[in-house]
Amino acid sequence: MDSKDEAETRSGKLRIQNVVLLIVVVFSAVLAALALVTIGTSSQVPSSDFVTLPAQQLSTKGDKVGFTSVSDIAQNGLAVGVRGYLMTASGTPVTGAKVYMTYYLRGAYRTQVATTNQNGYFEARFPMNWTGWLPLTLAYFGDDQHQGLTQFFSVSGEGT
Repeated sequence: MDSKDEAETRSGKLRIQNVVLLIVVVFSAVLAALALVTIGTSSQVPSSDFVTLPAQQLSTKGDKVGFTSVSDIAQNGLAVGVRGYLMTASGTPVTGAKVYMTYYLRGAYRTQVATTNQNGYFEARFPMNWTGWLPLTLAYFGDDQHQGLTQFFSVSGEGT
C-alpha cells in the first residue's frame, strides 16, 4: 500500500509542477508581448521623413551615370543611414541631383530623397536603426544632360 500512496503522491507533485511550469511560460509570453508592444509604439517613424516617388519615366538623354561607394552610415555601432556618390561614366560628379532611396519599413515601402552636392555626394539619415541587411533601391530620374538610373543595393545594418 505504501508504494501505491507514494506513486499517487509523486503523480500529484508532477501535476502541480506541470501546472506551475505552464503558468510561468504563459506569464513570460505575456510579458514578452507587452515589451514588444511598448517598443513598437514608442519608436514611431515620422511620416515627414518620407516623400512620394515620382511617377515620371527615367530620362534616356545625356550621359550615363552610376552610383558609386554606396555604404551605410554608422554611429555608435548602429547603422543610421546611407551615403554614396552619383557620377557620370567618365567620373564627373552629378551635382544638384535628387536621389530617391526606397526601402521596406513597418509593412510598407518608404522613400526618402537626398540631393547631391558639388562632389556628387549624397546621404540620408533613416528614422530608425536596422539589423541585418537592408535592401535598398536608389533611383535618379535624370535630366536633359544625364540619363536616369535605378540600382539595387543591400547595405549592412547593426550586427553584420
